[in-house]
Amino acid sequence: MVRPTLITSLVAAAYAAVAVANTIPGAYIVELEDGHDHAAVLDLIGDEASTRMALDYKHFRGFSFQYHDVTGAAQKSKEIAAMPAVKQMWPVRLLSAKTATKAAPLNIKVLNSEVVMRDGTLPQDTFAPHVMTQVDRLRAKGITGKGVKVAVIDTGIDFTHPALGNGCFGKGCLVSFGADLVGDAFNGSNKAIPGDKPMDCAGHGTHVAGIIAAQKNPMGFTGAATGVTLGAYKVFGCDGYAADDIVLAAFNKAFEDGANIITASLGEADGWSEDPWALTASRIVKSGVPITISAGNDGDSGLFFVNGGATGKGVMGVASYDSTEVPLLSYHSSYNINGGRKIDFVYTPGEDVTWGVSMPLYATSLDYHIGDDACQPLPASTPDLSKYIVLVRRGGCAFNDKLINLVAKGAQYVMFYNDQPGTVTVIPDDPTIVKATGMVSPKIGVDWIRLLKAGRKLTINVLTPAKGRPSLSVLPNNITGGAISTFSSWGPTWEMDFEPDFGAPGGTILSTYPVAKGSYAVLSGTSMSCPLTAAIIALVSEVRGTLDPELMTNLLSATAKPQGFSDGTNIFGELAPAPQQGGGLVQA
Repeated sequence: MVRPTLITSLVAAAYAAVAVANTIPGAYIVELEDGHDHAAVLDLIGDEASTRMALDYKHFRGFSFQYHDVTGAAQKSKEIAAMPAVKQMWPVRLLSAKTATKAAPLNIKVLNSEVVMRDGTLPQDTFAPHVMTQVDRLRAKGITGKGVKVAVIDTGIDFTHPALGNGCFGKGCLVSFGADLVGDAFNGSNKAIPGDKPMDCAGHGTHVAGIIAAQKNPMGFTGAATGVTLGAYKVFGCDGYAADDIVLAAFNKAFEDGANIITASLGEADGWSEDPWALTASRIVKSGVPITISAGNDGDSGLFFVNGGATGKGVMGVASYDSTEVPLLSYHSSYNINGGRKIDFVYTPGEDVTWGVSMPLYATSLDYHIGDDACQPLPASTPDLSKYIVLVRRGGCAFNDKLINLVAKGAQYVMFYNDQPGTVTVIPDDPTIVKATGMVSPKIGVDWIRLLKAGRKLTINVLTPAKGRPSLSVLPNNITGGAISTFSSWGPTWEMDFEPDFGAPGGTILSTYPVAKGSYAVLSGTSMSCPLTAAIIALVSEVRGTLDPELMTNLLSATAKPQGFSDGTNIFGELAPAPQQGGGLVQA
């Protein structure tokens, strides 16, 4: 019989390389013993290092620092750790926003269902994530989480968004408190330069904020708890990583600013409850503030891969379930025939696109029945495709295979047309291979092919998502809807503690996005399920009159609904394992 202690030791050793790879060389966090100050430690460090963050809070007293010369830093750090003034010491780690990705909707032909257009006139209780979690029932009774302050530790929030404050930040606004701890240029390794306001330039935090508290909008949904006020704590710049000393500071600052609930959809796999971020979160929970942290999106990595912050004692680690609906966002643009009048069309943008061009259209094949368009290297007679928007039929091979062949002839702007009803988000293996991708419906693609075949010249003006008017359609997800998302990370922790605690909808979730990036987006990840759970806690607290973290964890765990196991293509009769889904799908 293998002892559990041996199992966890082997697991910890296996994942040690992950933790080491994500550390900043020569950077350390120091926690001081009670009654000691920074002076003695800083004297020993001398001029060999500089202070990164002063961490002088109720739940954590210490600082972080960076050696100027990382050679020999590990040995020098041991001398620091041995000082009587030092309680604990850790290397500074890099953390990512939990890889929420633009959702690639399921195969529409397989779904075999009607596309339903949605607008702002539909009743709010039809929004799938709310129906799945019974949020709609509380909202029908007028429960909104009024008076609850929810702190979002993330990339900031675009409070200029009409559904998130319309430019209002501060007292009396939806986003009423918070701080920019890093500035736009921060990438995790360079110097953090705090900004005046926690404005989001990445997108992740704005999507999270909308899930919690978005107000009425043209897309026909709201956040789950529209009565709360939000705090935005920006720990990421426009690109790159956060550092855990900064995240630690954000958690402490949110607590001291009076947050009633703290939510964070970020981190890396790490199973120890004594890591600085997890430890700080545990202390805040003991002070009566519930904390939700995303379980992570490493489902393919197997057991023992839950997000580090979620391993904190009393912290709620949140898994993801696929929504029962698949929202599809498209944007209006235009084209003309032989320089004539503008004709409207809609397209679904790919991931990380830089549209905003008007160029002639070139089709790689005038046969709209072709099954393997651009799956082979293009003929020598192909013109320089850098001068065109290239039209290609979907099917026969992967998007990336087609793009490689197109790029070989200079293509930078590629518009696919679908070989089945509707559209999907094009997500190539390497999104940087071209400047922009998108997809139009089969009808639009066939119409364009017929016009080109007839000798017409088509000029396509593709607006960016920020400038194009959005259009939303919704498909029922009758393949994996309601099942645990295959990307959702598995527990338990390296200490064999139970994680995740439970889950919420996180697969194909519509929410707000920075105005400069299109205002709305459909993303997938435990980044989406985590804030929904925080919003549900706000709703339940309004009814129960308490925010006691232990009570909230017990209530949500006891009433959650365990769901069947899914391999991504089928839902089976057996329940998904507890290390994958925890107690099940939360019910408000």
